Amino acid sequence: MTPDPTSSAAELASLYLTGAMTPEEIASFEARLDAGDLDVIAAVRDLGPVAEALLANVEPVTPPEHVRASLLHRAAASLAAQDHAPESAAEVEHVWDQWSPDDATAALFTIRAGEGSWDDTGVEGVQVRRLFVDRANDRMTALFRMAPGASYVPHVHDGPEECYVLDGDLHVGDDVVMRAGDYQRCAAGSTHGVQRTVGGCLLLISSSLHDEVIE
Repeated sequence: MTPDPTSSAAELASLYLTGAMTPEEIASFEARLDAGDLDVIAAVRDLGPVAEALLANVEPVTPPEHVRASLLHRAAASLAAQDHAPESAAEVEHVWDQWSPDDATAALFTIRAGEGSWDDTGVEGVQVRRLFVDRANDRMTALFRMAPGASYVPHVHDGPEECYVLDGDLHVGDDVVMRAGDYQRCAAGSTHGVQRTVGGCLLLISSSLHDEVIE
């Protein structure tokens, strides 16, 4: 079924959820999700459970596998960006404030894959795994893991920050989208706006221990 150009968000969402769109129509609809169209996002959120219940009573067929996975990632990310702003500075407690320093004089410092743990950062959906802490030089190296739809608060860099994307996507402000293999360096005193991810990401970051969160 080809949707009329004047179709409502609810009509389009119902076609999308039931796999009744052509590939071109799917691409157009998903572009509206990516752009943060609130009417479309709300329609998908409201109709998703209904469509799932209806389809559960239909004889199984083989629908496009990408439709539901793409829907969940895009809708969750858009809702998070529009409706769930990151916590304010007063609500963020950095776990690395409590980390003890590592031995910066050691000739070799090795952490095995099975060692260490993931800690909550104080920002919902964002976890960190410490690799090395050098308090004397106000530096830390760590892995950051962001769940699909998560976002991190704006902050000012107390020292240089280096970020390497190991996996997934990272949206930096409104203009920069980083993916696996991309690298970014921020100078001391520079500011990062909201950083968010659509499908989740894994980052290797070296930064100051005392970046200032912006309310």
